[in-house]
Amino acid sequence: MEWLNIVAKDHKEWVKVVESFGEDFFAEDIVQEAYLRIYKYCQPENIIKNGQVNKGFMYFTLRNLYLLHLRSNSRLEKVPLEQVVIKDEPSEMEKEEAYYKLLMKVQDEVDSWHWYDQKLFEVYKDTDLSIRDIAKETTISSSSIFNTLKNCKAKIREAVGEEYEDYKNTDFELIK
Repeated sequence: MEWLNIVAKDHKEWVKVVESFGEDFFAEDIVQEAYLRIYKYCQPENIIKNGQVNKGFMYFTLRNLYLLHLRSNSRLEKVPLEQVVIKDEPSEMEKEEAYYKLLMKVQDEVDSWHWYDQKLFEVYKDTDLSIRDIAKETTISSSSIFNTLKNCKAKIREAVGEEYEDYKNTDFELIK
C-alpha cells in the first residue's frame, strides 16, 4: 500500500495528463479510477522502478481509462437541456395527506354498508382472525363470510379504485 502513496505523490501531474487528453470535468475521477486499477491489477514492481514511478506505464493507464470513459459516454443518450422536464417530487406531507383522504374514502364507503357487512369486514380487517377463526367464533359459515368479504372488497375497489391508482402513481393532487 505504501507503493500506492508513491504513485499518488504526483497526483497533480496525473490530473494534468488527463486534462491534456481533453477531459476537464472528469479528470479527477479518471485519476482515482487509475489508482484503483493499479492497486487491484498491478504488482508494485511493474509500476515503480528504482523508487520512481514508471511514467510511461501511468500515461498508458490514464489514456486507456480516458478512452474507456469516452466509449461509455458515447453510449448514453444525450438530451438537450431545453427538452428536460423537471417534475417536482411530492413532499412527505402531501403523501400522508393523500393517504389520509384515501382512508377516509374507504371508511365512508364502509359506513354506507349494511351493519352485518360493516361488522364482519371490520372484524376481519382489525384483528388477526382468519375466515375459519371468525366462523368458529360466530357460527357463521366460512363460505358465507368469504362471500361477504369478497363483495365488500369489490365495493371498496369500485368506490376508491381510481383514487388508489392515483395514489400509487403519486398523483396526489387528483385525490379529492
